[in-house]
Amino acid sequence: MKRTKQSGKTHWLRNTIIVLLVCGVAGTILAAVQFNLHPARTGASAALQFSFDGAAEGNSPDGNPFTVAALSSDQVLEAALKASGMGDRYTPDQLRENLVVTGSYPENLVEQVMSYESLMSFTANRELTVTEYHPTLFNVTLYNDFDRSVSKADLQGLLANILTAFRMYFASNYALGLDWLDDAIYNLENYDYPQQLQVIQEVMVQQARFAQEMYEVLPTFRVNGQGFNDIYVRMNNLIDSDIARLNASITINALTRNTARLMTQYQFEIRDMTNQQEKKKVQLERLDKLIDSYDKNEIIYLSTSDALTKIDGNSSETYDSLVRARKEVSDDITEIGSKIAMYQLKLADLMKQGDQKTSTAAGTGSAEQGVQTETTSVEEIQELTDEEIAAAAAAAEEASKRQIAALDKGIAALIEKRTAVTDTFRSLLKAYEEQEINEQTVSTFNYSYTAPSLLSGAFIKQVIKTAGPICAVGFMICLILLIRGRRKEKT
Repeated sequence: MKRTKQSGKTHWLRNTIIVLLVCGVAGTILAAVQFNLHPARTGASAALQFSFDGAAEGNSPDGNPFTVAALSSDQVLEAALKASGMGDRYTPDQLRENLVVTGSYPENLVEQVMSYESLMSFTANRELTVTEYHPTLFNVTLYNDFDRSVSKADLQGLLANILTAFRMYFASNYALGLDWLDDAIYNLENYDYPQQLQVIQEVMVQQARFAQEMYEVLPTFRVNGQGFNDIYVRMNNLIDSDIARLNASITINALTRNTARLMTQYQFEIRDMTNQQEKKKVQLERLDKLIDSYDKNEIIYLSTSDALTKIDGNSSETYDSLVRARKEVSDDITEIGSKIAMYQLKLADLMKQGDQKTSTAAGTGSAEQGVQTETTSVEEIQELTDEEIAAAAAAAEEASKRQIAALDKGIAALIEKRTAVTDTFRSLLKAYEEQEINEQTVSTFNYSYTAPSLLSGAFIKQVIKTAGPICAVGFMICLILLIRGRRKEKT
């Protein structure tokens, strides 16, 4: 009897192994058929990681948000094709359709975003709630659907060149620079001397502010002993000394490239600001009347069916607002008045230069005429005719030729000094760019190649998915037959 039971167990085990083997072989064959009918995509993959400061917040080194969308841009793909020597074989559109970029996110990201903490929770340990997440690790895959005959080396090389071109694009577009402050976009020759200095000064002021902001962020960053605060100091020194001196020379000597045009501009500015001042004065008078007639102690009594409610008005706040508004208008009038006076003096200087030249050319002149020149009122200057402007302009231009030559040299020297400071600023920004954007902070690694093969991991997964259920069904059938056989033995 024991031998019979033992032989039965051996028989069942042998049959089960045979069934599982048959199921496994059948599943493998079926998986191979399916794998050949629907082969997996062939592609080269690599990991792209950002590790510079601010990457986790989604900000590039220049402080602006960045994306990896440029990986599929024409600029990057064309550069990659050119570097690979495939510019005549493929187009950026073909690569773009087969380029897949996916970010790496934590498995419990949804739970972190959706979780919340009760205000009544007083536990010492708290979990940080995530409101937004910016991935710093991306998987980049280039499939060969655009050309299935492309070799493994070419496909991997093309992907590597795409990532290299993207790093160069990232460095040029997301790094700090001064191109947006370059005064080369302005043709200074088209401007008069006062406007030239205004353009140069504005560029220098913006560069100084930029340098100050950089110093606040990177106070210890230095290259060759110089930091961003040195740029700020040097720019302000040029503004306070050279530009101020040149402006004074222009104002005192009434230097200009086109005297008639400058005088016409001054006249327009005076008229325009005079109109603004008159409007402000009218506004000030109305505010004075409103303030004088305003009741500051307003109290309202609201009567209802069963009570009398006292309501204090907000007249005090309104009155204070009116007083503040009056002060602002008064300050505006004073400021406009000072600007008008400045333009009047500049216009008078231009006229004085012309009168002096006219008197010198004549060789003689009565004392009465000289007194009349000195005592010419600003109102008379403002109402000059075109003929008078042209005559005064011709005389002033002849008198100021030597001074203009010196002014041209001074502006050229100022531009040269500013260029030297700007070059130092650029070198500092370039050093910071190389520190933040390099092969370590924008890195690529884990290059791999996947292709449909019976020895590949994709086929093994397909076999497990196909043969696994078949083997499970065969094993269940064997168990059922075993149970039935045991029941028969008992009966």
